[in-house]
Amino acid sequence: MRKKKKLSALLLTFVLALSAFLAGCSGSDSESASGESGDVTLRILVWNNNPEGTKLEGEIFKEFEKENPGIKVKQVYAPYDKFNDKFLTMSAGGDQPDLVWLQPSAFGQFVGKDVLMDLSDKEINEEEYMPNVLSLGQVDGKQYALIRDASAFMLGYNKDMFDAAGLEYPKDDWTWDDFLAAAQKLTVEKNGKTVQFGMENFYTNELLVENGGGFVSQDGKEVIVDSPESIEAIKFGADLINKYHVQPTSAQSQGLSNMFLAGQAAMKMMGPWDWSDTSKNANFKWDVVPLPAGKAGNVAAASYLPIGIGSKTKHPDEAYKLLEFLTTGKGQDLQVDTISAVPVVKRNADKIESMANAPENAKALSTILAEGRTVMNAPYIPEYAEIVSKIQPVIDNINLNGSKDAEKRLKEVADQIRKEYGLK
Repeated sequence: MRKKKKLSALLLTFVLALSAFLAGCSGSDSESASGESGDVTLRILVWNNNPEGTKLEGEIFKEFEKENPGIKVKQVYAPYDKFNDKFLTMSAGGDQPDLVWLQPSAFGQFVGKDVLMDLSDKEINEEEYMPNVLSLGQVDGKQYALIRDASAFMLGYNKDMFDAAGLEYPKDDWTWDDFLAAAQKLTVEKNGKTVQFGMENFYTNELLVENGGGFVSQDGKEVIVDSPESIEAIKFGADLINKYHVQPTSAQSQGLSNMFLAGQAAMKMMGPWDWSDTSKNANFKWDVVPLPAGKAGNVAAASYLPIGIGSKTKHPDEAYKLLEFLTTGKGQDLQVDTISAVPVVKRNADKIESMANAPENAKALSTILAEGRTVMNAPYIPEYAEIVSKIQPVIDNINLNGSKDAEKRLKEVADQIRKEYGLK
């Protein structure tokens, strides 16, 4: 009798242990997002490290979580200039995020390395999107990303500083000459030190586009960084720093994250993604105008945010739910009133001017987008990120030391790339 009791106790202990083990298995990371036994956490890799922007992005994710009980969203940050390497390192190390913001310059490289999920088999309603938007997420006819927002850089300016200098506000059709004349008058020196710059930043890519230049042609077949238009644009950017002294050197701007908001620069390149932070923190009147025109006229490089899904995600269905929410779902409605991101769906096409924190001249951006005066940011070829990594140090050196030998240096790197990659 005692032996039977002992056997029964042992059997009961085994059953309880087995039940606990099975329960533990059912609560593993591979569980569904039903919320019955635990949550799935989707990680999305972003480069936004603006405290206000991060907070507002989080509000959109919270709405997604409300609509999808059992799915949580976590933002993972990497700095913009290290972003692509970070994603590739995480992917190779078995720590790939579920979703990732994409820089157009690295899009072709990511597809070539097979780190993005092919979305071509998904049911995507092209009619929901504004014209040509879906193509921005395609490589060789396959869909590897959906676009959350599409816009263009504009130039923000401090009205108070223009008033103090006795200058008229910039107009929508202004030129490089108009811009330079204003920047010179807005640059202020005291005791041999510049205390106010005319311009905080002017990105090389935008200068190239405005002048009809670039690194590589849009079809990816020809190196054009040493074309007359490209050379002129790069020299102009370097001269803003070294010849005219209207834009700070890297040493002068070191430790200063936003000279425009700090009242140390009269103008700054900005997009709608900056409107919220500027509206909240600027203690001066400000507005925006299109970037000044070079030889190509008043055009702008398209600034758009493709979002992809990591090819190694453990939660492909949940990840696609979030991607749909952000690119065609409620996220498209929310972003208008939170992060001031320009929507890509037709139903919100007329909301740019009424977006949260939109400046007075937001209509100028509507006009640029409606008239199609934007060009693609970068060709989607696998080698493009590598090509940029070879050209950018040359341009950085020109910006640092002046434009005297710019043409020679650009022709040398252009010939090197032609030889190495078999381009024209």
